[in-house]
Amino acid sequence: MENSLQDIVSKYVNTTNCNIFLTGKAGTGKTTLLRSLHENTHKSVCIAAPTGIAAINAGGVTIHSLFQLPFGSFIPDPNLELDENATTVAHINTPKSLFKGMKMGATKRAILEGMELLIIDEVSMLRADMLDAMDLILRSARKRKDLPFGGVQMLFIGDMLQLPPVIKQDEWQYLYKYYPNGYFFNAKVFQETSMVHVELNKVYRQADPTFVNILNHLRENKVTSNDVKVLNTHYNPDFKQSTDDGYIQLTTHNKIANEKNQSWLKEIKGKEYEYQAKVIGEFSESQYPNEEILRLKVDAQVMFIKNDYSGEGRYFNGKIGKVTRLTNEDIYVEFDDGTPEFSVEKYSWENKKYVLNKITKEVEEVLIGEFHQFPLKLAWAITVHKSQGLTFEKAIIDVGRAFAAGQTYVALSRLTSLDGLVLASPISERGIAIDRNLSAFTQSCQPIEELTPQLKLEARNFIHQTLMNAFDLSYLTDNLLEHLTSYDMLENLSTKQRHKKWAKQLLDEIQKIKKVGQSFMHQSHKIIIDEHDGYIKHLLERVEKAIAYFNPLLKEKHKLVMDHHDSLNGQSGVIAYRNELKVLSSHIYNQGQRMLRSEKLILSYIDGNDLLKQDINKPDYVIKNEKRKDVPLKAKVRVSDKGDKTRKIATHIQTYVLFRNGNSIEEIARERGMYEGAVETHIAKCIGLGKIEVSEIIKSKVKRNKIEKAVENAEDKSLKNLKEVLGSKYTYGEIKYVIAGIEANN
Repeated sequence: MENSLQDIVSKYVNTTNCNIFLTGKAGTGKTTLLRSLHENTHKSVCIAAPTGIAAINAGGVTIHSLFQLPFGSFIPDPNLELDENATTVAHINTPKSLFKGMKMGATKRAILEGMELLIIDEVSMLRADMLDAMDLILRSARKRKDLPFGGVQMLFIGDMLQLPPVIKQDEWQYLYKYYPNGYFFNAKVFQETSMVHVELNKVYRQADPTFVNILNHLRENKVTSNDVKVLNTHYNPDFKQSTDDGYIQLTTHNKIANEKNQSWLKEIKGKEYEYQAKVIGEFSESQYPNEEILRLKVDAQVMFIKNDYSGEGRYFNGKIGKVTRLTNEDIYVEFDDGTPEFSVEKYSWENKKYVLNKITKEVEEVLIGEFHQFPLKLAWAITVHKSQGLTFEKAIIDVGRAFAAGQTYVALSRLTSLDGLVLASPISERGIAIDRNLSAFTQSCQPIEELTPQLKLEARNFIHQTLMNAFDLSYLTDNLLEHLTSYDMLENLSTKQRHKKWAKQLLDEIQKIKKVGQSFMHQSHKIIIDEHDGYIKHLLERVEKAIAYFNPLLKEKHKLVMDHHDSLNGQSGVIAYRNELKVLSSHIYNQGQRMLRSEKLILSYIDGNDLLKQDINKPDYVIKNEKRKDVPLKAKVRVSDKGDKTRKIATHIQTYVLFRNGNSIEEIARERGMYEGAVETHIAKCIGLGKIEVSEIIKSKVKRNKIEKAVENAEDKSLKNLKEVLGSKYTYGEIKYVIAGIEANN
């Protein structure tokens, strides 16, 4: 059923315009699904999160940067007038003041206009008033004030019982009149729209059924006396943590965690090594995913904060080990599970921003910064806040008065089983209650029996909406008309003015095409509304014929504009005019793209399949797409490169370059004087980093699926065991590649 739920979420994203709330307990695969959706959706998508670190981990940007939100609270009352002379600690924004102080440029506005899907990760931290401010900005930027979120589909992802939204007391004295609490689902915008509520159920982190049941009861405010009794069997006030026992203590404050870690580090005799992060391009300190200066000693207890992307599965996010050797450049770690000592490699975190492709009008990601550091932290203590998303095998938890409501669940859900739990203080039934309003919302998820028929209805509605959008040429003619009105100078003063007749003729020709489009829209609307037997196949036939009619005409007009653009090459005073013509050509291209997508959408509905990015055809118009120049990334001055006169290129990157130059594994091994197994490990690492697709190496989809299934079903996921299971037809290298691909998604 779990695969079905994930498939349904994907179909809701790709074949409807429904807003979706995707939730699930810790370890159910929400992040994996997010990455899959981001990679495969055919929609123009942006990812945002409430905090900088959450945004980096999700591969997106902060909500404040995407929407240019001012700091402070938002009061959703258009008639509210604040006394400018009043003194208050809180900064209050109203609909009027929000736009008054906003400086949103054309580029940022174009990104919001071009966006079709917005994914909000870690939504438990998103405040209701901030979501209402986002709604207001989207309606304004997209010129769709009648539609919630301006018509953008919203996908909210997160476990509401994890980190809550933060509202200061001086802010709440204003907000309480408008919201029962700060959670995002209380936003006023939900009085006009709704969400599909999907909960992933299969827990990948915990396998112990007793522990899973206790966590479920905690989530649902249904804790039994027996649950408390079972938990309190792990109460051990006399437990003494040591430097090498593998336990990590979950605390409530950063200060406590830092003091404990530094204190334990001082206990260890020996030389202390410092490892300076390398920061390239734009990467604010508030977004740093790890310490800028990592201080370690041999025998220090450390925790990995990323999964192993090499394909060897040596560690995961939250796995605790011990430092065995240190040099000025290298860190060696081992675990108590018998895993051999290995050298830890640095990890690169990426900071991105969104830009709009001026040709295709699609929202694209641009890399603007990188943070390179070892994916390790001292691990004798950590805050509950920072433990989100991590998995521990052993933990000491002090569920004292300092724990906020619901944080008992957060802390306990980090563990893989009860075996590794030590309670520093006993749990009482009173101290673990969760907010009733929140509990009611988390239990309002829809069963698969309800989601499936609703999906069919919403998919049909989306087809209707998509067809009306695809064959309505109003937006195109409006832009052409606006372009025509810009020819407002005398011919002898402007080269552009000499071509006004050309622009008028182009508008007239497309106006004629628009009339045919309106006729087709009327026919399509009638076919969908009447819903006669076989109507959807009849609709597909009509759309195919319409595309056969419209596509050559749009292609001809697109060529007309681009030929005119090229004819101006070398003339003076036409740079701005040529850019305007590029924009016009992109509008024509987009119109053709929407038509092709509508056909694929109907086909997916008939076949009952999802509609993915690779399924969408693109218009065969000739596009002179100038390559976008990536932001040059420069290392910040403070990064020390002592003695590094000739910068070494990482060994896996050297392999990657040879691979991209068309060399086989055997040829790379010969070129570099290495064993083929080492080259395979490098390739696996590049797959884990997203630089190489598994399908580039293992061409057979059947073979890839066979290995994936074997990995999924095997209890012992070692390479040796998997090779024995799969047999002689599969190589160790192929198994490594598939595992790396799975790890990349996870």
